[in-house]
Amino acid sequence: MSDAVERIREHVERERERFAVPGCALVVVRDGEVVLSEGFGRRNDGDPVTSRTLFPIGSSTKTFTAALCASLVDEGLLDLDAPLRELLPGFAMQDPIADRLLSVRDCLAHRSGLPRHDLTWYAFEGRMERPALVDAIRHLPPAQPFRQTWQYNNLLYVAAGFLAGRLCGGTYEEAVRARLLDPLGMTRTSFRVADVEIDADHSRPYVLTDEDTHVEVPYAHLDLSAPAGCINSCAEDLAPWLMTLLGLGVDGRQPLLSDELLRQLRTPTMPLPPGSLGGGSGQVGYGLGVVLEDHRGHRVAHHGGNIDGFSSQVLVVPDAGIGVAVLTNLHATPLRDVLPLVVVDELLGLDPEPHGERRHATWSAMREGAKQAKANEAAGAKPLPEVRPVHDFVGTYAHPGYGELVVERDGDGLRGSYGRLSGPLAHRHLDVYSLVLSVNGDELRIPVQFTADLEADVDGLRIPLEPALPPQRFERRPDTAHLTGEVLDGLAGRYALDALTAVVSRRGEADLLVSVAGGPPRRLTPVRELVFALDGARIEFTDDGRLVTPLGELVRRP
Repeated sequence: MSDAVERIREHVERERERFAVPGCALVVVRDGEVVLSEGFGRRNDGDPVTSRTLFPIGSSTKTFTAALCASLVDEGLLDLDAPLRELLPGFAMQDPIADRLLSVRDCLAHRSGLPRHDLTWYAFEGRMERPALVDAIRHLPPAQPFRQTWQYNNLLYVAAGFLAGRLCGGTYEEAVRARLLDPLGMTRTSFRVADVEIDADHSRPYVLTDEDTHVEVPYAHLDLSAPAGCINSCAEDLAPWLMTLLGLGVDGRQPLLSDELLRQLRTPTMPLPPGSLGGGSGQVGYGLGVVLEDHRGHRVAHHGGNIDGFSSQVLVVPDAGIGVAVLTNLHATPLRDVLPLVVVDELLGLDPEPHGERRHATWSAMREGAKQAKANEAAGAKPLPEVRPVHDFVGTYAHPGYGELVVERDGDGLRGSYGRLSGPLAHRHLDVYSLVLSVNGDELRIPVQFTADLEADVDGLRIPLEPALPPQRFERRPDTAHLTGEVLDGLAGRYALDALTAVVSRRGEADLLVSVAGGPPRRLTPVRELVFALDGARIEFTDDGRLVTPLGELVRRP
């Protein structure tokens, strides 16, 4: 075994160099023993990675979430197939069939019909609470029919984990700590980036630029979406987790997860679309919190993770008693997928295959394609001038599921803010702009098309926040800051045009009502300045005491 371990070390360094990864940690278990637990490269500008260096594991968290839910089934606290709306009062889906039938199993198997909608949680970290995020799911449109297609979705893992925490009488984090981490002695594993950054042995996050240089990026805080990807861990702590996923006990104790629970996780629940993973093994399907593949005659179960500046992979080969976890400090690196395959081949005594060469060729082509796509996007703008002054676009635009996008003046131009993300709005053509954001060290340009009503007032915008769907429609919220109580009091009163009268009155602190020709009072909806909407028509109050309506100009009377 010592020769195999030395060859594994050589493989790691060769592949780490091939994929330009600053640092990584690797833990390998075989037949209940830790074969290797070691760090390679650097965790920051100079310090080495160790087996105790902390890394975010991203979506490898999902296996913990699925195991937590399945453990509640063992105890009779949860039925994986019961409708979620019966277990979580108030939960709803936009699709009426999914709303009625969606279960925790559907959430954990990514078969809800709901696409990612990832900006709902990524942009609003630190700006909303988890219950509000779960509630927003009802307003998000599906992209596919219910239970027809595998579509990766983080939000429903958040919902499942949120429910599991409630069933345990607390939070998701408390439940995972009490039921999984503490029994396994995973004392360095945590949920919050804030805890990682104060640890003496933690890694910094890096991205690889188009010029092949490493740039440190900020940590992604994932408190809001914790059940989908918040766990931080190290090679040393992941050793008992690998043994647990193999059905083994730790330190002479009984296995933490029952055979039935592991069977639930490893049973294919949804077929994977061809090419959805881009790996070199044969896809079998998605279980609960694990991808299932056949690798050279052996069934493997694994789940990877990518989050700003980090990539991970946790993989087990149950019939061979092999477990491998890879932690890296480079965003979206294929190294996380290559190393487990190389290690498994080595431990099984199989003839080596060029896993690294194949993945590097594909990865390099994709990076080049991304550069070309950026260039093509810039070249695609049509030389058509702006059609209205930029101040017409200033305002707040809202979507019931996606939240608010705020447009403000920025010097002579515009700036857009969506949650914690903010950047300039660069003009493309006509009423179309690009919201330019810096995400994970890269420039993201999202088209924004402003729309206008029949009166030429800007009434909303369209923005493609979910690639699997047409652009989402945000409605413009009326600017009412200038409509103080004093201003509204000044607008209230009686207006007349000969025998035609209109009575304007106040309701509450912010509403104006109008009664025309003795009819019932109806609410006036602010549009801009002193212009209001009533049943699709425009009504404008003037400074000289007139009320301009489609019925004529009424003059204020004492």
